Amino acid sequence: MSFRTAALAFTALVPLLTASPEGAGAQTPPAVKSEIATPPDLFEPFNRAMFGVNATVVDYLVEPTAKVLGAVTPDFVRRIGGNLYENISEPEFVFTNLLAGHPGDALVSVGRFAVNSTIGIVGMFDAATPLGLERRTTEVSEAMCKVGIAPGPYLILPLIGPTNVFSGGILGAVLAAEWYALSLVSTALAAGDAVFDISVSVASLRHVRDIPGSPNTDHYAVQQKEFWDYVKAGCAPAPGTTTVPAGGVKS
Repeated sequence: MSFRTAALAFTALVPLLTASPEGAGAQTPPAVKSEIATPPDLFEPFNRAMFGVNATVVDYLVEPTAKVLGAVTPDFVRRIGGNLYENISEPEFVFTNLLAGHPGDALVSVGRFAVNSTIGIVGMFDAATPLGLERRTTEVSEAMCKVGIAPGPYLILPLIGPTNVFSGGILGAVLAAEWYALSLVSTALAAGDAVFDISVSVASLRHVRDIPGSPNTDHYAVQQKEFWDYVKAGCAPAPGTTTVPAGGVKS
């Protein structure tokens, strides 16, 4: 991997590491919840072990790095890093918007990626928003709900954090396809993208240290509930719809 590729990945990591805890990977669900059943925690022993691993990474890697970088990183570097992160994640929303049945939003995502990768100098600057191409984001879990696929059992992955079996599988397949496609162009580019994705995931783990409660609180259970609240909010039906497909998720 070239130094330039590694540097770009690190630059994108900076704004997440130095962000406030409330904005660093935290997922704040909307107020409306859907009537989706919560699957049983089939992998609880594994999940609790991975929760511990991720908390250790936060304590001994993410937080110390954030403390150092926060004191020396200029605001413009943070903005550039944030723009790079948004641009490289844009292709994911092309897929999820299509899966959710939002072809117009998918086209916007394509347009944003094309504009910011060229006029925005590989995504360092957001040139798309001033042109009217506002970012359209649809999460994997939300997209799956739109096609009637209920979320699978809760799963915590090392260096990634909370997900569920089905969403994690789909996202893993998308990332694998992305890395393979990039490898056809350049091995260094594919490796740089992998470093980028993992770096962003690690930085986003900061919210495992921001769970409120006393020292005796089961933080694993609190984070699990927070995750399912987020998923249920994303699966909330549109006003006036009452159809319930297999799996109990309203569409």
